[in-house]
Amino acid sequence: MIPGIALLEFTGYLEELKALGIKAGFGNDRLRIYGTKFMCDGSMSGWTAALYEPYANGPDEYGITVTSKEELTAGIVEAHQAGLRPVTHAIGDRAIDIVLDAIEKALKQRPDPDHRMSIEHCSLPTEEAIDRIKRLGVLPSSSVGFIYELGPAHLLGLGPERIRRYFPHKTYLEKGIISVGNSDWFVTSGNIAQQIYGVVTRKSYTGEVIGPEQAIAVKEALHLYTINGAYASFEENIKGSIEPGKLADLAVLDRDILSIPAEEIKDVQVEMTVVGGEIVYQKK
Repeated sequence: MIPGIALLEFTGYLEELKALGIKAGFGNDRLRIYGTKFMCDGSMSGWTAALYEPYANGPDEYGITVTSKEELTAGIVEAHQAGLRPVTHAIGDRAIDIVLDAIEKALKQRPDPDHRMSIEHCSLPTEEAIDRIKRLGVLPSSSVGFIYELGPAHLLGLGPERIRRYFPHKTYLEKGIISVGNSDWFVTSGNIAQQIYGVVTRKSYTGEVIGPEQAIAVKEALHLYTINGAYASFEENIKGSIEPGKLADLAVLDRDILSIPAEEIKDVQVEMTVVGGEIVYQKK
C-alpha cells in the first residue's frame, strides 16, 4: 500500500503514481501495488480512535482524526479517479463513517460496481455502517490480531456494550459481506494461527472473552486469510485456494486446524512453506 497523502513522517506519492500512469494491481505475482493508503484516525489501544461516544476510561476523550475530512475525502476521490484504489485506516465508528462518506462521494463521481475499496482495521462499525459497507461494496479488512494481543486494552476503552460490535465478523457473514483478516504486523504478531484463535474463541492472551457474540467457525476464519484475501486484491483466480490452475503457494501445518480443540489453534506451527511449487522453508 503506497501512502497517498503526506502524514507525520510519511511522504505522499499520489501525484507521482498518477504521473507514472501506475494503477492498483501494478506488479507481478511476487510484488504488486495493492492500493493507495490513507489514514483517518488513531488507535483503539492508544484510545485515539475516533468515536461518537467518549471512551469508557476517559469520559472527555473521543479520539482524534489525523487527516481533515476535507483533505481525506479529496484524496480518496482523486485516487479512485486515477485507478489507485484507496485503502483507508479507520478504527473507530466515527472514523469509519467519515471514510464511507468519502467512498460514496468517489463512487458517485466514478461509478464502479467492483471497486473493492477497503477500510483497514474497521474495528467498530455501527449497524448502519455495516449496511452501508454492504451497499457500497466496501471490504472490511479487519486486524483481528488485535483481539488476542490488544483486546483487554480495547475492552477497557470501549466498555461492555460497545465491545459487542467489535470486529463484527459474524454479522458480516450473516449479511453476505466479504471481509479480510490481517495482523497489522508489527503492531501485533504476524502469527496467523494466533489471529484465527482470537476470531474463533474471541479470547485475549489474558483469557478474557472479547465480544463472544461475534465469534465465527474455524473454516470461516481461514477464509479471511485465504480466498477472501485473494478476492481483496483481485487475485481470487490465481490464489487463495488449493486447486488446479492456481499458484502453488502452500503452507503445511503441523496439525489439522479444522479438527483440533479450539484452545490448540494458537499453538499451530508451520511445517513447510511452498511458493510457486518450490519449498522455501522446512522446519528442522
